[in-house]
Amino acid sequence: MRELLNEYFDDVRIIDTAKYIAHRQTHFAHKDEDLSVFEPYQSLAIVCLSFSSDQVKLGGKGHGIVARYAYGEDYHITFQKRFAQLKEEALKLGYHIEGKADISPVDERQLGLISGLGFIGYNDLLIHPKFGTYMMLGTVFIQESLPEHVVTIDDSCGDCRLCIDACPGDALSTEGYIENKCLSYQNQMKLPFTIDEVKPFKAMIFGCDICQRVCPKNTNIMPENHPEFEPDGIERIDLAELLTLSNREIQRRYKDYAFSFRGGLLLKRNAIMLMYNQRLYEHLDLIKKVYADYAHVPWFESTVRLIIEDME
Repeated sequence: MRELLNEYFDDVRIIDTAKYIAHRQTHFAHKDEDLSVFEPYQSLAIVCLSFSSDQVKLGGKGHGIVARYAYGEDYHITFQKRFAQLKEEALKLGYHIEGKADISPVDERQLGLISGLGFIGYNDLLIHPKFGTYMMLGTVFIQESLPEHVVTIDDSCGDCRLCIDACPGDALSTEGYIENKCLSYQNQMKLPFTIDEVKPFKAMIFGCDICQRVCPKNTNIMPENHPEFEPDGIERIDLAELLTLSNREIQRRYKDYAFSFRGGLLLKRNAIMLMYNQRLYEHLDLIKKVYADYAHVPWFESTVRLIIEDME
């Protein structure tokens, strides 16, 4: 079964489900998780798909780019395709499995940590010895018991503070990660922003890759070749054009991309924040029109009203 998993994914670790449960009960008892969902499964496999760290250029004022992991096909779709094929092949070998990526009862980074897929850095990301942070994670739930495949990772961030010092939201420290200060978290949330909170958003319309780009562990990484995750032109977005699209048109255009799941209005809010910081005053009338269309949405109205007032 391990050989089959390796055919579908770039790297694999396998651990007894009981050990993962014990880890959660020991270190995360305060979360009061329902661990009964793991009862049918004796083994868990943490799997990954890697991707290149190469990032497209912004293309000048008037554009925004998405985080690197959101280039190409939505990785949820990619994983589900592989999980479906894997399930059929595993059944032929007598194994009963289910696969999940991101939307899962498993804390994938913690599973990766205790099984030795990588270590968790100060950037709060799992760092793989070959792929760095540039990988997507998934979990295969296996009813049958498999031999464990666990590796000891002798690595850490040590005295390095590059991501801590580079983080524009001061979300990182040697003591831990503060989620609500993270720009990637913020621009995916439907929350009102003050003008000061808007100012860090200059180029990224979805996500933030700064902590990955400065990380020395991402130097000379060796990702596998997955054409699904390569740039296809969609990752660089014309901000003004985006504002002319209806939310339904945005969903149709970007439905197969990971950055679309929060909806068209959130992308419009983010586009307007970028237009404000790129000083695109020539689009103020367009921003006002979009504001009028969605002034009934509190988190959108509050942020965009402040931007319009400051641009006038």
